[in-house]
Amino acid sequence: FLMRFRFCGDLDAPDWILAEIAVLSKISSVRVKLLVAQVLSSLLGQPIDFAKVQKLTADAKFELSDVKAIIACLEFVLRSASKYDCDDGTLCNELQQLGLPKEHSESVVRPYRDKKRSSSAEIFHRELALDQDGIC
Repeated sequence: FLMRFRFCGDLDAPDWILAEIAVLSKISSVRVKLLVAQVLSSLLGQPIDFAKVQKLTADAKFELSDVKAIIACLEFVLRSASKYDCDDGTLCNELQQLGLPKEHSESVVRPYRDKKRSSSAEIFHRELALDQDGIC
């Protein structure tokens, strides 16, 4: 029995996403929102401020590998949701189905909703450029 998720292109979520959602649940929803802001900025072409990311995750005593995996998880979720034009209500519900608490899910979805148009356009243009270069 596979669950299908709109933000994953109507496929099952990768196992590593499930593992990282459990880790992400260990920090406050406010910090999740601030991490999402960093990831969204990177999707729009700005570098991630890793010093800020480390401060946001310091009290959870995560290993560096955990921090990198959380960022990769958020990037995957946001990039995939944008790629598959997932609406914010569906994304919020699906993140909760994967085990992310409601407050955390809302902390991911609010900034996603606010920047959806610009991130969708940016991701579309990046993918188009990759296709033209013959990389994909």
